[in-house]
Amino acid sequence: MSYRTSRTHDTSRKVIDTAIGVLVGLRGCTPEVAFAELVQVVRQTGIGIGSIAAGLVAVASGTASADNAEAFNAWGELIRERVVALA
Repeated sequence: MSYRTSRTHDTSRKVIDTAIGVLVGLRGCTPEVAFAELVQVVRQTGIGIGSIAAGLVAVASGTASADNAEAFNAWGELIRERVVALA
């Protein structure tokens, strides 16, 4: 594995871990259940786990773009409900 591949893998893993943390916080579930949810969305959308995780993080942070439409479709309502509940 090259340095570049290793860095990409590390970055992707950090994004996946962040996405898992987002789901744990939103759903109050375990990291294992959150990861399983990510995998389920990957299977439904055909988008890679790193990309869908990055999309979830973008939606949760309010920085989503059109590139994150699948993540918004999967979790946008959950995030909106949480924000409204906290307001």
